[in-house]
Amino acid sequence: MNASFAPSGMPDRGAIPALSGPSLLEVEDLRVHLPLRSTSPFRPKKFIKAVDGASFSIFPGEIVALVGESGSGKTTLGRSLLRLTPPSSGRVRFKGVDLTALTPKEMRSFRRHLQMVFQDPYSSLNPRMTLGEIIGEPLSIHHAHLTPRARLQRVAELLSQVGISPTYAARYPHSFSGGQRQRIAIARALSTEPDFIVADEPISALDVSVQAQIVNLLLDLKDKLSLTMLFVSHDLRAVSHIADRVIVMYLGRIMEIAPSSMFWDAPAHPYTEALLSALPVEHPSLRRNRVLLKGEVPSAVSPPSGCVFRTRCPVASPECAVAPPALRQVTPGHWTACTKQKSFD
Repeated sequence: MNASFAPSGMPDRGAIPALSGPSLLEVEDLRVHLPLRSTSPFRPKKFIKAVDGASFSIFPGEIVALVGESGSGKTTLGRSLLRLTPPSSGRVRFKGVDLTALTPKEMRSFRRHLQMVFQDPYSSLNPRMTLGEIIGEPLSIHHAHLTPRARLQRVAELLSQVGISPTYAARYPHSFSGGQRQRIAIARALSTEPDFIVADEPISALDVSVQAQIVNLLLDLKDKLSLTMLFVSHDLRAVSHIADRVIVMYLGRIMEIAPSSMFWDAPAHPYTEALLSALPVEHPSLRRNRVLLKGEVPSAVSPPSGCVFRTRCPVASPECAVAPPALRQVTPGHWTACTKQKSFD
């Protein structure tokens, strides 16, 4: 298979950029501040502001890509949606249920609806368990009514669904390549019949030759099973191939939310323009004017005042240091956290 990819908000705090129709997942002013270990009990405690006020919605049947450079808070945000990393404040509502208000026991029973595909298929699979045990364990927990025979049959169906022969169910993960292991991890995530999946950099640890295969598999499963997915990635080639909408993060904050076509053709934030201008393209006519960012990424412990991107922004002005800009709608369904853009009325 060809390994190349074909390219193709909130006005105020608490308001959530939305499309028409009911959303599956709503995130409202979510913050994840991780404490730093102090070297002295007399010094004030410091926190890494990994996610600092994220608000957005995800709708049934869509794939939303979460992009940004390393350290922007993408993985932490994805994990916090499933409460694998506890949020510091804010709300995550899934089908109207506030996940942040659930007790650990309530969340445990709720997890069958929300699953995750982790970045590294070499460490996310237990090497002491066979494929049948790895995929069958969630069935034992969340579908305890299944007989052993029905469980084995379901494991075989899941393996076939992701392109692995059911005859390999008795083998261990070390027998498989990275791409095959990620397929197994996807089968495990599908075993509970979830409504929502967070795929955290699912292709970054794989060879280029199999990355497109995994992306195409996720697209096929989305169409067949009506899956809803948050696809966390820094690979814009993959994002162009899979995403319906794109969320851009920088230093814990959301910079832009846009339909995939607008993300590519009409980016509204200087940071998004810089990301896209750095993307290699095959044909000279598709090249963008290169946007060079000055300086280094600031510390998430003490981010800049106002807009966190202003210290590197080529169009920053003094007013950008006053207050963090709220996401504003610039065209229908397209939101940006930049004061340079006109709002859509």
